Amino acid sequence: MSRPYSVVIIGQGERGKIFLHGFLKNQERFRVIGLCDHKNANLEESARIYNIPRDMLYNDADEMMRIKKPDILVFATLPHIRLSLVELGVKYGVKGILFEKPMATSIYEAARIVKLCKDNNIRAGVCQQHKYLRSFDQLRGILASGELGDIMEIRASCKAHASQLGTHYIDYMIWANGGKRARAVVGHAHGNFYLNDSHPSPDYVMAQIAFENGVRGIFECGYFSPKRAQYEVEFTYGAKDLAFWTDDRLAVFGTKGYAWAECNGRYACFTAKTLPEIVSGDYGDFFEHEQFYAQERFTAEYGQWLDGEGIFLSDIETAYHGFEILEAIYRSALECDRIDLPLSFSDKTDTLECLKSRLKPVTYRDF
Repeated sequence: MSRPYSVVIIGQGERGKIFLHGFLKNQERFRVIGLCDHKNANLEESARIYNIPRDMLYNDADEMMRIKKPDILVFATLPHIRLSLVELGVKYGVKGILFEKPMATSIYEAARIVKLCKDNNIRAGVCQQHKYLRSFDQLRGILASGELGDIMEIRASCKAHASQLGTHYIDYMIWANGGKRARAVVGHAHGNFYLNDSHPSPDYVMAQIAFENGVRGIFECGYFSPKRAQYEVEFTYGAKDLAFWTDDRLAVFGTKGYAWAECNGRYACFTAKTLPEIVSGDYGDFFEHEQFYAQERFTAEYGQWLDGEGIFLSDIETAYHGFEILEAIYRSALECDRIDLPLSFSDKTDTLECLKSRLKPVTYRDF
């Protein structure tokens, strides 16, 4: 592939603009040549903020792809059209694809996306960008130092529901465990409010995950997860208090200590080297600064990967395994049984539809 790689972005809502920021901050490797959105207001705002020429703005994705013929297709759109946009990229021969999480609304669409990318030599990734935050950099350094000893357990929790932040934190559990795969899952799910969301999932999900190297993962997300920040929220399709969206934690426990990071900028560790203190810090400002910093680093690493320099921590196959773990959690909840991985595809059951038919409403209470 020639450099800089030409890029088009479909979707110019909040996340699409952050994708755009990431590419504009990496112009030594990427050149944005087109933006698409069905809402003119979104396009006009991006053009104003980032000084984008009007001849780069499109309302029709197929038209933009046909005219621009990009190297890289990027899209920040709703989950139910992920597969169709990957098919659009295949149609026009792109060499790379990046898109938002979750990677699909069914395991079968997710598997189809992976196969399309593999069969067409497309280097693809899913934007699980929090692990590029500075708070997660602190956790990364502690893990690399070996200060925690042998890793025994990884815990992840978030207040937002599974398709919003849960998929992020399953990915970060895999990352913190050195990319090791899960072998079995036992899961629980309840509450049906968010099954009608644009990012459908139960209101609360929890699971124990057995990884291939013996590490155990404890995962939970949704309204019943621990609350670590101050905010008021009810079941809603658009929680306005930003503290709700950054109330999460990835914690790693070893034989010699523990460490954790949150996407709101906080981190801490306690090891033999820090005794008798707990070392902690707070970078803060996720929405004002840190998410942009993380997107810049995510984009830079993707560009390096395209050039054959190192690995990309958000590649499509790792994202698929995270999605497979979430699917296994749902199946375990439905079947009241342990689910072993990799998953069997002996039937085409629509797991989300099964959850809709089985799960009941719950009354929100702030515990």
